Amino acid sequence: MSNSLAIATVTEALRLLVANAVALDVPFAVDVAAIKPPAQPPAQPTITVFLYQVTPNASLRNSDTPTRASDGTLRTRPTAALDLHYLISFYGDERELVAQRLLGSVVRTLHETPNLPKELIDAAAAAPFLVGSDLAAGPQKVRFTPSQMDVDDASKLWSMLFQTPYALSLTYQGTAVLIEGREEPAAGKPVLRRTVRAVPSRQPLIHRVLSRPAGSPPGTDPVEGPVPADHELVVQGTGLRADRVTARLGGRDLPLDAGRVRDDQAVVRVPQDLPPGVHGVQLLHGVDLGIPATPHWGLESNAVAFARRPGITGPIRVEDRAGDGTVSAVIVLDLDMPLRDDQRVLLLLDEKRPPAGRPAYGYQFRAPFPLGPRPDPKRVRIAVKGVRPAVYLARVQADGVQSALTFSNEGAFEGPVVDLGAPH
Repeated sequence: MSNSLAIATVTEALRLLVANAVALDVPFAVDVAAIKPPAQPPAQPTITVFLYQVTPNASLRNSDTPTRASDGTLRTRPTAALDLHYLISFYGDERELVAQRLLGSVVRTLHETPNLPKELIDAAAAAPFLVGSDLAAGPQKVRFTPSQMDVDDASKLWSMLFQTPYALSLTYQGTAVLIEGREEPAAGKPVLRRTVRAVPSRQPLIHRVLSRPAGSPPGTDPVEGPVPADHELVVQGTGLRADRVTARLGGRDLPLDAGRVRDDQAVVRVPQDLPPGVHGVQLLHGVDLGIPATPHWGLESNAVAFARRPGITGPIRVEDRAGDGTVSAVIVLDLDMPLRDDQRVLLLLDEKRPPAGRPAYGYQFRAPFPLGPRPDPKRVRIAVKGVRPAVYLARVQADGVQSALTFSNEGAFEGPVVDLGAPH
């Protein structure tokens, strides 16, 4: 960082660097001047150092933003980051190749010493016209690199120097010069106490979601598939353990006991009032920050979906039965979990024991949508029509997730059933 004299100080320091170098490399006096190439080529050996262009430094131009707070208070001293582009030209007796000898000396010097030494910056700042320059105290060193310039670029550059004949030249870029503003930023507020905490952690990652009967002993193997009402979730993954772990399940945040969370597994109790359907589970790691300590979310795992399976409880009732050749009625089912009014519910009927030589009857009926006011959210009434008399296996499907059927000892489907056979 430096004041407004930084650009002139860099130019003078570069001139001194070139002058000191050629004095050691050639046996004759050389005039090194920080001027533009002259219209009349000088008769004596001469090197001109000409700053022909200044551009913003691409990587540092926005490093000082934002400079002010929302109330207008200066937070950071504005700093302009600039690149300086120099044209170094050489003059001398062409028969003795003086210009080329001077060019070689400058190339070697700037390649060996690309950064401006502090001693040269101090020497440049000692000039009467640069008193007050503080470039040497800045942390940023100015580095010179050769600029590649083809014939077209060189022609454009020299065409800007009106009535100035071309001379053997090099172009170099000085990176970067930082010029600070005059205004001082406001001092930072005093710190009463430090509350910074370093907490070792890593991103939790869920691989899959299984389930097992709630309250199972630790060694019980979980199973895949839809999750019944009496099951708890077994979330498997990596990096799951933390000081405070919360499961976000169906839009609810459920804190987990430390004993139910391992680095590779977390056990989550599913709320009994969670409706059937597809839900997502996600683990969140929390930390306590501030004074007094306030819980904050730290890391979040990926969200993984699981299906919550409804179950039919108790006998299935048939009301308002009518019809002769076919049956129309209202089927009343009680489930082991509540249904929301906006859920899509289907009743699936499959004939339990069809006679040989005939395919089994099968039907699908849709519950009213929305389900509407109900005294019991676990009960659903579905009208059926045109069903042939028989005993049917019954399944209910809520938001795409079907209830399960039971099996007999012989491995055949057993229930639940609804009797729509001949009236007794």
